[in-house]
Amino acid sequence: LVFAPDFTENIMLIEETRPEGSFNITAYQPGRIEIDGQSYAHAVVLGAHGISACAQAAPADLCAEDFLPAEGSTLPEVIIVGTGEKHVFLHPKITAALAAKGIGLESMSTAAACRTVMVLQGEGRRMWAWLWP
Repeated sequence: LVFAPDFTENIMLIEETRPEGSFNITAYQPGRIEIDGQSYAHAVVLGAHGISACAQAAPADLCAEDFLPAEGSTLPEVIIVGTGEKHVFLHPKITAALAAKGIGLESMSTAAACRTVMVLQGEGRRMWAWLWP
């Protein structure tokens, strides 16, 4: 951005910095999510070890154990679940089990989840996401 074209010393350079291990969700439409230039037509997990396929067929199939890593792994601050085109509430027992470990859990439509993931990553938050296209 150039604020004063006649004075080159008044140039402000803006550079995006992304936290290590972050994901760039570049597109979403019902049935497809694009992450770091790769298109996915199936549910994906964005976690501490990268992008992986989600083992559950639907958000309603999730349980608290699905979100908890092996002992010794770093836990996220928050987990975002994108439930597809429509918001689906997860069972309150899942939220309670994760809260007991200090992890927040939010479910929302996948469009909203994609936006939320990008905002949280931009803030440098430790977060994981389960996203159904």
